[in-house]
Amino acid sequence: MSGFKNILITFFLSEFGRAMYFVTVTWLLYQLTNDALYTGVLVGLGFLPGLVLNLFFGVIVDRFNRKILSIVANLLCTGSMALLLFFFVIDKINPWLIIVVHIILQVSGSLFRPAIQAFIAECFEKDNLPKVFSQSSSAAIVGGLLGASVGGLIISFISVSGSMSIVTGSFAIASISLILIKGKVKQKQAITKRTSISKDITDGFLYIKNNKFLLGLFIIMFNGQLVFHTTLGFLSVYTVDYLLQSATIYGLLDATISLGGVLAGLFGTWWWKKGKSKFALYSLFIVLIGLFFVGIAPILSLSFVGIFLIGLGTTWIRVLLQSVQQMATDSEYHGRMASYRMIGNQGSVVISAPLLGWIASNFGANYIFLSLMIPISLCILFAFFQSNQEPFTKITNKIA
Repeated sequence: MSGFKNILITFFLSEFGRAMYFVTVTWLLYQLTNDALYTGVLVGLGFLPGLVLNLFFGVIVDRFNRKILSIVANLLCTGSMALLLFFFVIDKINPWLIIVVHIILQVSGSLFRPAIQAFIAECFEKDNLPKVFSQSSSAAIVGGLLGASVGGLIISFISVSGSMSIVTGSFAIASISLILIKGKVKQKQAITKRTSISKDITDGFLYIKNNKFLLGLFIIMFNGQLVFHTTLGFLSVYTVDYLLQSATIYGLLDATISLGGVLAGLFGTWWWKKGKSKFALYSLFIVLIGLFFVGIAPILSLSFVGIFLIGLGTTWIRVLLQSVQQMATDSEYHGRMASYRMIGNQGSVVISAPLLGWIASNFGANYIFLSLMIPISLCILFAFFQSNQEPFTKITNKIA
């Protein structure tokens, strides 16, 4: 596809802006409140609307032009960042305003992700999807790496408003990059007759019911997302309260999780071929070790290693299993399956974030990571059994 470079640019700039925004806003929120519970509320409430809206976003993605939907979603991100910047400049910022704007950004992302994933899936052959998703993921993670690093430095030496200005510009340019993609892509979805939205939603759930293999993938992926988003959300609290470090170290730790993700994206196809049907199981073990290192002691070098392993393992889980999901899904259900997967991803964060915020406030931020070892350990057992299932081995061995 001739516009693939534009897609890479969009992934890079969108994640650059998102990572810089998250570094800035979580640091700002903790400085305003000095309370980890607000961080838990930010992370949890941010995903709450998506639990309902993702039901409709999946149908919308399967019904309408996926490129246009991706553009609209990115423009909403641009607008939400501009709104936050405006209130900060006029000195009217407060914790609940930050949380509301964060919800808007997360809702926009809930539309953008299934739309862009379905857009990519309809443009490439199934056998090429692991490579395509790995490359686009690498572009996103490199953007996230730079965004986290630059964001930490800017809020340390320049200003929060300077960081938010760059974030707004990044989302705006990413939107333009999508708009500039030329040519028509042949739509592969099969929803051509007029049916009710409720029927399309029901059909999506029936599709999952008849393809329980997909449900198994969702279980592993939402555990990976739970660890990833929890680590990002509480990293500022962990840095200040447990490691007793500055915003610069926070930015570097955030960059380290992105660095792990970059390498995971670059070596995604290699890891798939090396691990075959066991690559998800091995990735979960890497995440478990990372959580142990981060939670066991306030040693900075150990924390950096643990954060790196978390970034490495969770990215392999998210990116490669996402490829398996797209390959195992009929094209007319790509949007709904991506959105339904996100319901599980976001639901796990909504439920756990306030609880983990309470744990951090009462026992220490390191106990967040030690607590996450429990669901990951259970997921390792599940992944072991799934790795021997025929649908999983058929897809993974085909690429390997």
